[in-house]
Amino acid sequence: MHDVYRMTEVRKVYRFEFVPLGDAETWPAYQGPTLVANPALRRTSKGRPKLTRYLNEMDSRDMCGPWICRLCGRQGHSRSRCPQRAGPSGAGDDGGS
Repeated sequence: MHDVYRMTEVRKVYRFEFVPLGDAETWPAYQGPTLVANPALRRTSKGRPKLTRYLNEMDSRDMCGPWICRLCGRQGHSRSRCPQRAGPSGAGDDGGS
């Protein structure tokens, strides 16, 4: 076994004294910027996994405009929900021979 895994080496980590931070009320007031996330830019999607990333200006291009179907070219639905898409009942129908 390598020496770094021996208990004598592990104890060396704790031989120094840890200085506590003290009471939080005695800390000086924070003077930096305050960041507030915009919940409207949070991406929500169906299914798993849930995305918790906040979008920025670069991602807003993806969110603009209505859905346009690649199959029929109409707005308001996608190719998977297109009314012109052949369903399972019409697939492979050869006329009943």
